[in-house]
Amino acid sequence: MKKMLLVILTILLVISISGCKSAPDSNSASNTPEWLNDLPPAGMIWGIGTAKQSSTSMSMTTAEARARTSVARQLDALVQAMFTDYNLDAGNVNNQANTSLQEDVSRQITNINLSGAQPIKRLQAKNGAWWFLVEYNKANARKEIASILGNEEALYAQFKTQQALQILDAQLAKNAKPIQVSE
Repeated sequence: MKKMLLVILTILLVISISGCKSAPDSNSASNTPEWLNDLPPAGMIWGIGTAKQSSTSMSMTTAEARARTSVARQLDALVQAMFTDYNLDAGNVNNQANTSLQEDVSRQITNINLSGAQPIKRLQAKNGAWWFLVEYNKANARKEIASILGNEEALYAQFKTQQALQILDAQLAKNAKPIQVSE
């Protein structure tokens, strides 16, 4: 009986000791930054980029470029898409053949001048990958668009002025008569 009690106590002791093991720190083993799932504050756009290249410099440059691209895509993206659905039934009732083909093709094109997008956080993960968080103020986008529109209005006014002067020159050329001087 004493032996049985000793065995049970030993088993309980082993179980209790193994249960006291501390859990591994999730951030120490993680290869992603803690801010990965955060949302940007109001009025801001965030872009996140990551890269693991052959050199630290190239990894950092690529990660930052990818983060800027993410911001640009949120501001301006031309999406072109096509979906094709083809279905063919052939044969007769006893010998039917069916062919079906679906194709989904899309691409996104972004072309924008992104002035003012700044990296605000970066992290080198334990696996060597670099992570960048780039922030862009939405007010900057509004200012950029306003300046583009202002420039286009000024260019249009200049064009209309040149056009009016050309019309005036053409009219003057038509109406100009040489003055005759008699002797």
